[in-house]
Amino acid sequence: MIKKYGIIGNPIKHSLSPILHNYWFKKYKIDANYSIINVKDEYELPRIIEQIRNKKLSGINVTLPYKQKIVSQVDTIINDAEITNSVNTIYLDSNQTIIGENTDVFGLQAAYLKEIDNAPKKKVLIIGAGGVSPSVVLSLLK
Repeated sequence: MIKKYGIIGNPIKHSLSPILHNYWFKKYKIDANYSIINVKDEYELPRIIEQIRNKKLSGINVTLPYKQKIVSQVDTIINDAEITNSVNTIYLDSNQTIIGENTDVFGLQAAYLKEIDNAPKKKVLIIGAGGVSPSVVLSLLK
């Protein structure tokens, strides 16, 4: 049975995530599909979580404006999601628990850690307060 994954957000039709994920699924012969899932407003979030709980979806990625709004819909948040109170990855674990996780912090650290370590002066300006901003701040603090 093909596993189904996707990304939710609004607006979302511009996302390149399906192209990226489906490329890797095909390359590594993983029987899965990744698509854009249209979620017009936060009132649809329980429906998405129920699809994961019922295994109609194997997992989702979350982008703005839902990274904080979906936290209350999951059973447990782990790791950096507890600190940032924002989630970008949701899945059902082996105990049938809906897990919300934040992989943005690690991803941001991996992207710029080498550059920051070599910088003589470490000053940062963060412009914006969108859904990923708590992750940006935490990644810099770490």
